[in-house]
Amino acid sequence: MKVITVANQKGGVGKTATAVNLAAAFAHLTNKTLLIDLDAQANATQWLTNKEHEDGKVIYDVMMRKANINDCIVKVNSKLDVLPANLSLATLDIDLLGTYNREQRLTRVLGELDKNYKFIVIDCPPNLAITTINALTAAAVIVAPIQCKGEAWKAVPRLMNTLLMIARESGRLLPVYALPTFVERTNLAKDIHSEIKEKFGVYCLPPINKVTRLAESFAATLSIFDYDPTSSGAIDYLRAAKELVHGLREETQKEVRPELGEAVE
Repeated sequence: MKVITVANQKGGVGKTATAVNLAAAFAHLTNKTLLIDLDAQANATQWLTNKEHEDGKVIYDVMMRKANINDCIVKVNSKLDVLPANLSLATLDIDLLGTYNREQRLTRVLGELDKNYKFIVIDCPPNLAITTINALTAAAVIVAPIQCKGEAWKAVPRLMNTLLMIARESGRLLPVYALPTFVERTNLAKDIHSEIKEKFGVYCLPPINKVTRLAESFAATLSIFDYDPTSSGAIDYLRAAKELVHGLREETQKEVRPELGEAVE
């Protein structure tokens, strides 16, 4: 089971679109996948289930130990499930204050899953609070969607500093994959895309180009693979998912020195 956390404290960079469509891409590749919605806005939940979910059956209740994780999972299709969210998540950071090992709460509940998922994809809120820290702590790898615009690119160092802090505390290296999103055919977008590739090197995934079919799929409450599997948006996300799978295989062949947090062959 590989946990992939999709995180960026900058809003509007395609975080939820990435979480939903990466999860759908893994499922499309016949991998049993669970998408966890950790955002109080519950956009991923709405996207895949087209409804609001009542208290008692959402990730908030699981994190607060009021419900079993297996009782709250909703089936999307034969290969994709979702653990839904609702607005109750907005108070989770406050409600977890004073609890023991609150940063490890999600890691612990994931260990209680009955089903054998190949991938778990977590959609984080656009902040770096305790909810997001839980998702980062549980992760095997991080995917950071980065919109190819100046303000989005400038927000990346703060995310990287948070990841470095977690690595120091946990004694393990968290691989971070950059995913350029909403790439337009402008000189600015091309320049920023080049900077992202230079900064992240082999950890830069193939870009997601800006296309109307992705926005339409959200309005239709379908993943891009259910809405239009032949569209360029589906092809982009499938390409990114395949490269991520390849990268994950390589990561499993490395050892991590806990005292240094450095990967060695």
